[in-house]
Amino acid sequence: MKLNSVVTKLGATILFLQLIILIPLGYIIVQIVSNYSYNEVESQLIDLSRKYAQSFTSVNDQHAWDSIYTYTEVTGMKAVLIDPDGRIISKAGLSELKEEGLSTPREQSLLKSGTPINTEYINNDTQYLKVAQPIMAGSTYTGSIYLLSSLDSTYQSVYNITKLVILASIGAVVLAIGFTFFMSIKLASPLLQMEKATKRIADKKDFSTRVTYKGNDEIGSLANAINNLSQTLETYQTNRNEFFANITHELKTPLTYIKGYTNALKKKLYQSEEEKETYLDIIEKETNQMNNLMDDLMDLSKIEEGKLNLHKEDIDITEVIDMVINKIMIKAKNKGITVSYEAPPEGVVLYADGQRMEQILTNLLENATRYTEKGNILVRVFKHSKQIKITVEDTGIGISEKDVPYLFERFYRVDKSRSRSHGGTGLGLSIVKKLVDIHDGAIEIQSKLGEGTTFILSFPMDQHK
Repeated sequence: MKLNSVVTKLGATILFLQLIILIPLGYIIVQIVSNYSYNEVESQLIDLSRKYAQSFTSVNDQHAWDSIYTYTEVTGMKAVLIDPDGRIISKAGLSELKEEGLSTPREQSLLKSGTPINTEYINNDTQYLKVAQPIMAGSTYTGSIYLLSSLDSTYQSVYNITKLVILASIGAVVLAIGFTFFMSIKLASPLLQMEKATKRIADKKDFSTRVTYKGNDEIGSLANAINNLSQTLETYQTNRNEFFANITHELKTPLTYIKGYTNALKKKLYQSEEEKETYLDIIEKETNQMNNLMDDLMDLSKIEEGKLNLHKEDIDITEVIDMVINKIMIKAKNKGITVSYEAPPEGVVLYADGQRMEQILTNLLENATRYTEKGNILVRVFKHSKQIKITVEDTGIGISEKDVPYLFERFYRVDKSRSRSHGGTGLGLSIVKKLVDIHDGAIEIQSKLGEGTTFILSFPMDQHK
């Protein structure tokens, strides 16, 4: 396992946090037990010394001393009786006691004033808790009684508890290490899977790669994001391949015509001037087709990259429609198609880019003219529920229901066999959809095969920004 791996880092972090909790907790437990034990011994000594001091009528009260002596034999506590001059009169359970230092002049002074003594005392390398109480006969100081309890047993208990806490902590750490790394591996496993998936996507361009982790947590969200990205890239790659295939086809056909008829003209393979003019017309037509394709590609590229700048202003959309209808009228008359137009007499003001709105309507009306062999085209503009609606309805060949969802895709043609005879680049409706979108509008299609098609445009009113 690598030291800089996610598992190691995550495991070490969790373990560090556990140790931060365990060490202070262990220390606090030991301190609580130690203080409790010490305070218990201290409290017991203070209570006993006060009780025994009150039982003495004087330091020569043998009955009271016998009672203390018996108690020390049972409990192992030490007792010392001292006269008013600080000399040891009697001692119990402490035959080896060194007298020097047991009772200091300062302590005697405090006891004579009625102040008890509570301190620690070391004798023969043994540490005692020492408590002394003055023995009073009325208001007269007659001596003092010292009670001593060895702290060795207390410290030994604390030591044993400390060992138990340390052993328990070590056991907890060992269990924590196992649990931590188990959990770390479990948590890191989907991350490692995602790492492999992203490397496969980046290095091998395998956009079909998916992460199998399922979950409602943040890792699950990350897995879904990677899968969505992979799916998007896969779609992009497919679209790109289709785009290049389509653009190659779209360019190759007119280039073939241009090359063939240019060759024919160069070698004078024509029978008359009329035939020569026909060849030139074909070359011009195919050149215009390529030029239109380049223009559409440029527009589409700018829109998709967000580089198309709109110059919005208040425009009378009815005037724009009038202008577009006039442009396609000759072509419609040549085909025997009637173009009708319905609009409010007061006009309809729309906040939009006039040039781009003209481009949208030109595409739709040219499409309607191109795919209508007889009948009429009806354009209507009206206001409806805080929206401006424009409809372009024709009686043309119509579109099958299965083709409608794909009409706004680049180079999608319903009838590929007639695509060149009808002209067009296959990008018109795709551009229309994107231009409508960037105007915060919507476009929908209603069509029935053999009966005609209606495009419905909707734009919000009062859209000033």
